[in-house]
Amino acid sequence: MAKKDTPKEVVRLVDYSKNLDTAILQVEKDGIKLKHKIHNVALSIITAWGKGMIKDQEPADYFNKLASAAGYHGKALANWLEVFTTSGLSKDNVKLPMAFSEETDKWYVLPEGKVNSIQFTVARDNPFFEVSPPADPKPSNYAGLLYGLLNKNSKASKEDVIKKKAEKGVTDTLIPADVARKIREVLAQAGISEAE
Repeated sequence: MAKKDTPKEVVRLVDYSKNLDTAILQVEKDGIKLKHKIHNVALSIITAWGKGMIKDQEPADYFNKLASAAGYHGKALANWLEVFTTSGLSKDNVKLPMAFSEETDKWYVLPEGKVNSIQFTVARDNPFFEVSPPADPKPSNYAGLLYGLLNKNSKASKEDVIKKKAEKGVTDTLIPADVARKIREVLAQAGISEAE
């Protein structure tokens, strides 16, 4: 879903430094409550849709609002909806009769789209946070990647390696030695060592 221009939120500073363990535990509990609430709202949309309380494009409008309101969970919810609408969430391939429009960047209900207790049960048993779990945090090590590239380039620049590859008909585009040396100098001047 496209990023919308929203006013910057004002964050009230609360100092938790005297009891960090308790604060972190509370964040974990609040995170669990939030993802459960998001899932329950999604189930409520399906329930209201199945009972005829919301019709036409209203279910999709509510899912669009929920995905937007869900913040960081919005992507996982959108992934869940994508699986639920395209391949299905269960071994029986039970699907939700909706699709995503690339043009409008929103979900819409398919013509004659109806739901029943089967979709509800499948949605209930396959929460969005299990279908699309968050990725593990992995900090980027760009300096390490750059040094790895320079080291690989250095090995590939050796005469015997070039000859072996030429015999096989392989030619690599190499960073000229003077450019590679200058990159290493700039990194060293910036205090970025290869071990970082």
